[in-house]
Amino acid sequence: MTKLIYCVLLCHFIAAFSALGMPLFLPMVLPTLGAHIDANWAGALFILPTFCTALAARFWGQFADKYGRRRSLLRAQLGLAAGFALCGLADNLAMFVFGLIIQGTFGGTMAASNSYLSSQIKDAKTLGASLNKTQLSARLALIIAPIGLGWSLSETSPLSAYLWLSVLPLIAMAITLTLPADTTARPNAQGQEKGRRQDNKSASLRSLYWVFVAQFCFAFAMVITFPYFSPFVQQFGVTNQAWVGFLYALPHGVYLVFTGKAQSFSEWLNHHHKLSTLLLGFGLLSLGTLMHLIPYQEVLIMARILFGLGMVCCYQGLHQALADQIDRQQSGKIFSRFDAMSKWGGVAAGLSASFISSLGWLEVLFLLSSLVSACTAIALLIHSKFGHRHVKHSIISN
Repeated sequence: MTKLIYCVLLCHFIAAFSALGMPLFLPMVLPTLGAHIDANWAGALFILPTFCTALAARFWGQFADKYGRRRSLLRAQLGLAAGFALCGLADNLAMFVFGLIIQGTFGGTMAASNSYLSSQIKDAKTLGASLNKTQLSARLALIIAPIGLGWSLSETSPLSAYLWLSVLPLIAMAITLTLPADTTARPNAQGQEKGRRQDNKSASLRSLYWVFVAQFCFAFAMVITFPYFSPFVQQFGVTNQAWVGFLYALPHGVYLVFTGKAQSFSEWLNHHHKLSTLLLGFGLLSLGTLMHLIPYQEVLIMARILFGLGMVCCYQGLHQALADQIDRQQSGKIFSRFDAMSKWGGVAAGLSASFISSLGWLEVLFLLSSLVSACTAIALLIHSKFGHRHVKHSIISN
């Protein structure tokens, strides 16, 4: 089982390296296509694959549950390869945009990887830890890919880099083909039993809606601070771009260091309250983003560390909540919706950041992130009280 988990994580890292690395260099790509478009359009192309992934998530989730999670993972890897190949072969803006649409619509390796893991891992604790590791592989790719690609783009054109990177998802496909296929549920011939099973599935999905909403709020609060971080810290006199890059990457580095050690801490924290890890995560995010407004570099470093610890706790809490409550027969649908909420949160955050920054209110980005995090923590507290009473009432009724 350990070998299978790390094979899936390797495949996810390989795919994420391509998907997360190149968007940073879009401003370098567009002039090579003869495209004379302003920065706002470059920002729109930046979120286009994410938008398409969110739109297609529901369909691919149903596809995974019906035809198999490994098959869906292979589909996502092939879609990513095809999208990158089209971008690399593009000689005009329209073809390049089409490649981005294919990449987003037929990609989605995060949801597909998590869904496949859930079909193979039956223990909730092990599954929760594995879901944290898929995020770890994404964060690792987010740190390594810009550095590696930044170095390689000095030797080759951006479009050629797209073409070379399309090979990486194909390598991931080859590894995935060696993994065991999962079994899909066979349809029941009895209509009454089938209807009962469908009702149970709907109830199971509804019980996770609070996790989906928390995921949306988490993605929004996290991503809204990303696009204009550099000009924001430059207001404090930070002009060294290497130092700006270090500060930007610091929360992801904190995630890499602490996520493997957070499992036992989370178990101890959740002993008295099931949502303690998640509440602590949103609290740390709220405090960390608020501390960004204090104009001292020492405080800024502390704020970035707190932001990273908030990410650790939020991911830990969200993934464990999914692992504890997930219905394995519809894991494709659940993980697709979970990933889609993350994508929708990112899209909403990107659009909000563009609008707010156009007014020159960069501080508002961090205030809004802090406010959303705090409101989410309060909403989760209210939900936990209401949910506990609802469960208690159901037990008494029965």
